[in-house]
Amino acid sequence: MADQSPVLPDHVLEDIFARLPAKSVLRCRCLSHAWAATLSSQGFVDRHLRLANRHGGPRILFLQDSFSHETLPKVHGWSPDHPGGTTLMEVPRALRRSHRCPQSLDASAFSRHWRSTDQDSLVPRLVAQHCRGLVILEATGAGTHFVFNPSTGQMAALPEGRSTGCRHATDAYHEYASLGIGYDMPIKKHKVVRIWYRGSNSDELPASVGCEVYVVNSTGLWRPTNGGAPAGWVNQNETSVFAQGHVHWLGKRRLDSPSEEMFIISFSLGEETFGTIQLPPDMESHCTHHYLTELGGRLCLFSTEFDKVNTLKPHRHYVWLLRIHETSTWDLHCRIEVDTLPRKIVGPMHVGEVMSPLCFMDNGRRIVLVQPRNRLACAPSFKLHAYAPATGDPENLMDRGGLVSSKHKILKHAALYQESLSYPGHPHVDIIFAMSLVLRKLSKKTLTRLKYVSRSWRAMIESEDFRNTRLTISPLDYHF
Repeated sequence: MADQSPVLPDHVLEDIFARLPAKSVLRCRCLSHAWAATLSSQGFVDRHLRLANRHGGPRILFLQDSFSHETLPKVHGWSPDHPGGTTLMEVPRALRRSHRCPQSLDASAFSRHWRSTDQDSLVPRLVAQHCRGLVILEATGAGTHFVFNPSTGQMAALPEGRSTGCRHATDAYHEYASLGIGYDMPIKKHKVVRIWYRGSNSDELPASVGCEVYVVNSTGLWRPTNGGAPAGWVNQNETSVFAQGHVHWLGKRRLDSPSEEMFIISFSLGEETFGTIQLPPDMESHCTHHYLTELGGRLCLFSTEFDKVNTLKPHRHYVWLLRIHETSTWDLHCRIEVDTLPRKIVGPMHVGEVMSPLCFMDNGRRIVLVQPRNRLACAPSFKLHAYAPATGDPENLMDRGGLVSSKHKILKHAALYQESLSYPGHPHVDIIFAMSLVLRKLSKKTLTRLKYVSRSWRAMIESEDFRNTRLTISPLDYHF
């Protein structure tokens, strides 16, 4: 009798699965109930995040606009293994919808509604950089936010947060909300942080400000934090960054504070408290443009010094890395002298466009720099470079053509992403719909009592989605 074919041990198969792309692992969960349980465990999710991203990186996400009404915006991915780019998915309909009237938009979405073109309103906006495979996107036409996993294509809408009260475009600069996402290691959960502002006082300080937290893939809703409020205004036009256990924003004390008084507002995911980080004390006073990102697990501050004569022309860039969070201790990683770079790389930057760092590559020997499309130019100018600080040599990473190249119209942000099995959770509307089925026959008096069960219940009962769903389902016209 012939010998049977050898069977690989389960631990060997598990090690192989941990190195596969996230979508392939999702398909492998269909092998059996046992494998579904193993490949869904938190231990395997952590192992996959570590092994699947060990090689082939960095992985960069692009949002590409459609060129006609017949085609849809697409999400593309770029990596050194696929320099021509790959199409990850088409932009889901939920991220392209624009069903709210302008008066009901949240503050930041409201202002962008009037500034953006019809094309731009179809493409979502990145509001928070990636954290263990998850990012936050905003449907700019509706002001709705989604937790999105680019590697699996899974997406879940976030609950409606506390209203900022913005009803007019002129109020959008001081009535808005800003979101960030991070990972709480002790509980092994992603958390979304939302800072909201409702107006300013005569001293240009926040008149009313608060913070609420949502635990991703939970049945709860937004809950207020006990850690106070941020010490100023966070920049609503830049993405938030998670690094070293904190979510970070660029901030300022007053709305009219100059760039020299800028600092960093941080939020601890574990303690749920706010703090501040001062900019490097020996930073050049001429640095007026700052950008936050994460490089090698550390918070990165990218500062630009402009020419003294031509104030729109970048002269020098500084890359700072945060070493000690508690003492605001920084290390100067490198300087980038713009005048020494090739003309074909810095040309568009001389009309006000600046580049920013995205990630390390080649084991930290080079920095990937991204330069956004110049909206003032007739032709797209989106570029991606790899810069070696040791030699000062740049390389254009998008000169090979393909789906992702400098010839295509790339909108909004480029973002780093990872192969990850992190689940963005169930859409909150499903939770509210299920609760509405149970609570729809209860009286107003009973629902008022149920608000005291917990903060999550109070937020759900008072939410606009719950009221609308309950009125739609119930034959009775309840009013709160």
